[in-house]
Amino acid sequence: MRDKILIIGGYGKVGSIVSEHLAKLYLNKVVVAGRSFHKAKKLTDRILNGSVPYEFDIDKGEDSALLKQVMLVVMCIDQKNTNFVEKCITEGIHYIDITADYNFIEKIERLNNQAKLNSSSLILSVGLAPGITNLLAQHCANKFNEIKLIDILILLGIGEKHGDAAYRWTFDNLHSTYKVHNFSHFVKSFTLSKKSNLLGSRTFYTFNFSDQHTLSKTINAEQIITRMAFDSKLLTLLIKLLRTVGITILFKNKVIQNIGIKLFSKLNVGSDLFAVKAVVENYKGEVYESSVSGNGEAEITAYVATEMAYYLLENEVSYGVNHVHNIITDIPSFLNRLKKYDETIKIEL
Repeated sequence: MRDKILIIGGYGKVGSIVSEHLAKLYLNKVVVAGRSFHKAKKLTDRILNGSVPYEFDIDKGEDSALLKQVMLVVMCIDQKNTNFVEKCITEGIHYIDITADYNFIEKIERLNNQAKLNSSSLILSVGLAPGITNLLAQHCANKFNEIKLIDILILLGIGEKHGDAAYRWTFDNLHSTYKVHNFSHFVKSFTLSKKSNLLGSRTFYTFNFSDQHTLSKTINAEQIITRMAFDSKLLTLLIKLLRTVGITILFKNKVIQNIGIKLFSKLNVGSDLFAVKAVVENYKGEVYESSVSGNGEAEITAYVATEMAYYLLENEVSYGVNHVHNIITDIPSFLNRLKKYDETIKIEL
């Protein structure tokens, strides 16, 4: 019988929170999976509720016997290819992924027809950015008949501790060039500054978050662009200066990344705050904006993933590949449910 929820990377920083909350909601259904059985068991011994540990390495191929029992996979690690995702589709398993890697997201999007044929629902953009940013942009866009501009602003605390993959993704994108919908030229990261008030007045710079790309496929706007800043204004300015002279290309070097990861994991600087805001403007110059702020980027990502898993299991969700803003229709209710995990989360809609 297919009744198990398989959480891959289920004992990691995000996955462990997802595992704990889903184990409370679905007794005897959660499988905490990853390469280390010891780490998985250590978590299940703590969270209980019938959760079970499982040694699982997607790089070595899927475990067909296990997948026969699974109704939902929550993917909390990065993947090298879509082999496992395709196996889930073939088995008719529903799938949620917290990845922020747009290249990988595009690869999954190409599996849309295959997912529909196999009655499988795949939901992407589940987290803070992408995720909450998508929902805020969609919520604001719903206020107007015609949309000219959508600005997405992301503020991240440098005191937040991440896994290696998250740090590497950030380092790689500090020196990137990418296409933005309706732009005549490629956009460089940490350029095109924009001042805005988000937990104080700050300057934000372009960054290659996936939300701006996925939203442009479903919202008819002249321009959708995402910018970011760090809680340290000094660090934000420093990176801007390094990008201007081209030194940020050094952050693509794995040795430099390893040094950076060690420094950020040990240094107690900055905070773990986050804040995201969407600002939508129509052709009359009317503006509507919404924001969410709080502490703990990993925690908020896990809360969104938990709520998305619950929504998918308890509601009729269309088959195929979708993003969170395509699935959630009552966005205020969904966002406000996040406060049950942390009442200090601030939501302004």
